[in-house]
Amino acid sequence: MSRRAERISTRSCTPDEIMFGREYEYVRAKRRSVARSRELLNIDGQRRWRVEETGAAEGVFIPGRCIYAQNEAYLELANPGFGVQSLVTSWALLVLLGCLFTTWLWYGLALHPLLFGRVFFLSWNEPYESAMLTLVIGGWTVMLLFVAGFVFFVVMMFIGLGARTAFFSPLRGRVRFNRKTRQVYVLRPGYCGGDKVFAWDRLEAVLKPFPARMEPKVVRYEQAQPLVLYHPPFSADDTSAEGEDVIFIESATNTYFPEGVAGLWEYIRQYMEEGPSVDVIPPNAPASFKQVPRYLPPAYSTYCGMPSTAQCRLEMDVSFYLPLYMALAQSTCSWARFPKEWESDSGIGEPEERPVQAGAVMTAMVYRAEGKLANADEAEFMRRWGTAEGLDEAMAR
Repeated sequence: MSRRAERISTRSCTPDEIMFGREYEYVRAKRRSVARSRELLNIDGQRRWRVEETGAAEGVFIPGRCIYAQNEAYLELANPGFGVQSLVTSWALLVLLGCLFTTWLWYGLALHPLLFGRVFFLSWNEPYESAMLTLVIGGWTVMLLFVAGFVFFVVMMFIGLGARTAFFSPLRGRVRFNRKTRQVYVLRPGYCGGDKVFAWDRLEAVLKPFPARMEPKVVRYEQAQPLVLYHPPFSADDTSAEGEDVIFIESATNTYFPEGVAGLWEYIRQYMEEGPSVDVIPPNAPASFKQVPRYLPPAYSTYCGMPSTAQCRLEMDVSFYLPLYMALAQSTCSWARFPKEWESDSGIGEPEERPVQAGAVMTAMVYRAEGKLANADEAEFMRRWGTAEGLDEAMAR
């Protein structure tokens, strides 16, 4: 387990992991053709592991900073991409500012003289004269080309590369594995597949979710990859592939680590099939350790809700200007909540409302720091994740 821990990172940072970038890319490929979407993840070119199969990994891999909650009823994980939102925001602002600046220059040199008879460039502003015709021509040619180029970059970044998923969308994806209902509940934007409920027994794990031709590049540059769960079509003979879909789950590794992806799948599989079987992970657990703990250490948990800038800095381990960009993007987002009619919590409660009971460790820590936990909840928090002294203090209140 300790060797695996060395591969845990706060977040992966690959170009296609932009919030819901993976989901967005898959849906766009599937709209073109089912064959293209399957080729994107090499669905037909590798073994897919079913829920009843063992052997995908030697032991379990508990991913850091991507578990919202875990309890006797459900395990909830995040989708990939959250850690690069601040980087995406900085690039998006740079491109947008460049687009606005060149548009303003084009307007001052090309359009303003025609409308108001004056030419301006930066701080220079003069009435239009025939000698300035060269500037006007340059505005309608050179500057217009720059404007078109920046507009193209904006469209490519937001539409082609999926940067739109970082703004005005759910803050993060949520994937909930329910042991009692044996269903998997997924929250994501409509243009990235929408909210769905999947039968656990029909899912298959894809451990190398990239085109086969890209494997040499992925291995060479150690590009981190998520875990993909494939839901096959309801009928193998259906050319429209009705029901076919995929779920992307954060692997929380910082390099290409297929053993970790396989171990993450084994962790999920063990949870759904066997459930938690030990209270905590024993120290120096062997690589073949395959039990699921009831109480996860805080290092494996992530905050469930709209985090503050300080919370982002704590979890994402970012500094300098990146938290500001993260906060800017988050101000346009909302937090996705599970519909009540799904009954996806099986009586335990939601992590945002009952973090201690739901096993949402990071959320419970934040609530405790903010004084939001009831005395009974704080005592239970200290019993699960605190110290004996802290428990005595909580019990005395």
